[in-house]
Amino acid sequence: MSSAGIRGVAGRLSGFTVSVIIVTLLGIVAIPLLTDTVGEATWGTLVLIQTVAQFGGILVAFGWGAVGAASVASIAEERRPAFFRRSLQARAVLYTCVFPLIALLLIALTHGDIGISILGAAVYLLPYLGANWYFTGEGRPKRLLLFDTVPIVIGGVLGLVGVWFTHELWVYLVFQGLGYLAAVSISALVVHRSPQDADFEDRTPLKTLLATQRHAVSATLVTSLYITLPMLAVWIFLRPLQPMFALANQLFRYASIALLPIQQFFQSWVPANDGGRPRRMRIATVAAMGIGIIGGTLIAFLSPWASTLLSVGTISVPLSVSLPLGVAFVGIATAAVVGYASLVSLGRVRALAVSTMIGAVVGAPLIILFAILGSVPAVAWAVAISELCVGGYLLWVLRTALREHPVRPIDAAEENA
Repeated sequence: MSSAGIRGVAGRLSGFTVSVIIVTLLGIVAIPLLTDTVGEATWGTLVLIQTVAQFGGILVAFGWGAVGAASVASIAEERRPAFFRRSLQARAVLYTCVFPLIALLLIALTHGDIGISILGAAVYLLPYLGANWYFTGEGRPKRLLLFDTVPIVIGGVLGLVGVWFTHELWVYLVFQGLGYLAAVSISALVVHRSPQDADFEDRTPLKTLLATQRHAVSATLVTSLYITLPMLAVWIFLRPLQPMFALANQLFRYASIALLPIQQFFQSWVPANDGGRPRRMRIATVAAMGIGIIGGTLIAFLSPWASTLLSVGTISVPLSVSLPLGVAFVGIATAAVVGYASLVSLGRVRALAVSTMIGAVVGAPLIILFAILGSVPAVAWAVAISELCVGGYLLWVLRTALREHPVRPIDAAEENA
């Protein structure tokens, strides 16, 4: 690679990294502030709301958050704004349908905390209307930072200031919601005013459009199900240990967020239409596995120390829980790049759905069983086993695809049509 190419790669990767670092730092700072101001139990409820809303968000995003970046990178620039506008119309309809369902589920899980449940559902579904995947596919991290990350961070900071003075969780949720709403609105306006062919309209019927996303949404839906399930199982069967597992899960999630710049870079770098795509896929795969091992090691051995520090000594995650979550990160890192950068660019979106079904079939029964038996470490090991199965299957699919079939120019709609 030439020096100019290296500079381009470094610039794009560092651009995506800035957004992730800012969001991650805000989340980490929020943990001690929230546990101190609203209490350990209320913070645990907030994590539950975020987790359940994340599951609902999969239905709102409907696959665009997963495969949208690679799809944007693969289609002609003049058609990209129309592609986003049509997806936003579909996602807005889905938001109105999903919101009441998630609100009712949260009311049931929180035993009737109606106000917080409704507000939490409304707030934490909003990010799935955003354009972060679109800016990623464009390979324009500056847009991602200015129009998506900055409004969200401002809302989060104001929320933390508000909850510090009021000790009320709803104040935090209101300001976070305003930040998410600003990010969605500003991003949509920026995309609409893009210099590409803004007059072109995608007139695909809504039913047909959603049908093209069937493999992507089924993959992300099942993934979200077995990611959400451990938190729900611990909440239901091991309530006294829920704050500890919630903190372990939060640290694990922030590690996954830290992986995003790598995934975002590969989603826009791997799909380029030239003869070097197979080589880029192999480089991306090796890099993802290496990053997974390094990140997993850090999760395993730093989580006990970090949990005590961030909770001001009130919560400590044992190594018996952090170690399996570190192992799970290896599978997540591998699947994130192999699946959503390489296989999507090959039109193998169906493989994502199959991989998540494998993870669910393997992991879900074990998670429920171990929660009933009263073992949080065993629940964490069930998560690790399922994630390794997902990553291993996707590696096998990619290897088979590259060996048996020549790489053709990308047709983003080929697999979904």
